[in-house]
Amino acid sequence: MAAARLLAAALFGAMACLVALSVAAQSPTLTVTGRDSSKTFAQKALLAHPSLRSVTVADPVYRRTMTYRAIPLSELLKGTGIGADDHVQARAIDNFSVSIPGRLAASADIAQVEAFLAIEDPAAPWPAIPGKPDKESAGPFYIIWRRAPSVTISPEYWAYHLAALAVTDSPLKRWPGLAVGPDVPAGDRIRTGLDRFVAMCMSCHRFNGEGEGDQGPDLGRPMNVTDYFQIPALKKLIRNPASVRQWPDQKMQSLDQSQLSDSDLDAIVDWLAYKAKQQR
Repeated sequence: MAAARLLAAALFGAMACLVALSVAAQSPTLTVTGRDSSKTFAQKALLAHPSLRSVTVADPVYRRTMTYRAIPLSELLKGTGIGADDHVQARAIDNFSVSIPGRLAASADIAQVEAFLAIEDPAAPWPAIPGKPDKESAGPFYIIWRRAPSVTISPEYWAYHLAALAVTDSPLKRWPGLAVGPDVPAGDRIRTGLDRFVAMCMSCHRFNGEGEGDQGPDLGRPMNVTDYFQIPALKKLIRNPASVRQWPDQKMQSLDQSQLSDSDLDAIVDWLAYKAKQQR
């Protein structure tokens, strides 16, 4: 009987260890990959990070003021070898991916702009994201921004459900087919359109196969979007997709003037039309 009890106790202990290991294995982690190295941070470790602080922001995802426990993103990017012209590729659990300029992600001018990694505490979970059918929060990791009124941050840079960060070359180095020709003057609206397309659209859309976005259709092939949309309708679609058409699993959100000005919207369409002429 005593032997049986000892055996049962041993089996219970082994099962408890397996359960603990399983829970640990399922605990969220964030991988940060630099030019020559990679580090993985556990959620628990990030919540105990010495740079953790309370950060209050006007949150475009939750559509209200939110306060988070967060770490300056520049702290997590230390030792990654990030250069002045590099970008940080932020990748979510569902493979959503956005390229954030390193000058913003690791900004030294925190009076103008500062990025933070917000960490969700399992003991105090965040609310569900408004309008999302899955009722999930933005956790476990979420990039949030504190900025001066003069600084514009793409809503795509508020990346949530984050799984990984990686230092990369700029999108134009990675995908040179996006570039405009030397015949386009500096300061031309077409060049502005390219910059805004990269910031606002590439997280979801590819162009002629260039990019990583897979949330929406390729806007360059098999036909350029300006070849089958009338320009006013295309601008209306970009501004407020649901006002033009609705489809299952619609992810594209409307963009107000604070997120995308009319002049920037015009510039994006000008760049798309310019690329259409190149394709003909």
